[in-house]
Amino acid sequence: MMTSYFPLQEAPAVKPRSQSVWRQFLSNITDGPTPRAEDAIAAYLHRHQHDLPAALWIELERRRLIS
Repeated sequence: MMTSYFPLQEAPAVKPRSQSVWRQFLSNITDGPTPRAEDAIAAYLHRHQHDLPAALWIELERRRLIS
């Protein structure tokens, strides 16, 4: 009995389809700007200004990190 040998080739990896330029443009328009970390920290400090020690609050104002 004779067995045939066929070398197996690995299938090429399927590349994910990239979004079209038009789709990227529309998603950027509808998503809006992403919030920056600095803005989120400033908003947090402003909301919790009375929870912070006075010395820390004075130092933040001196460095003009918060208004």
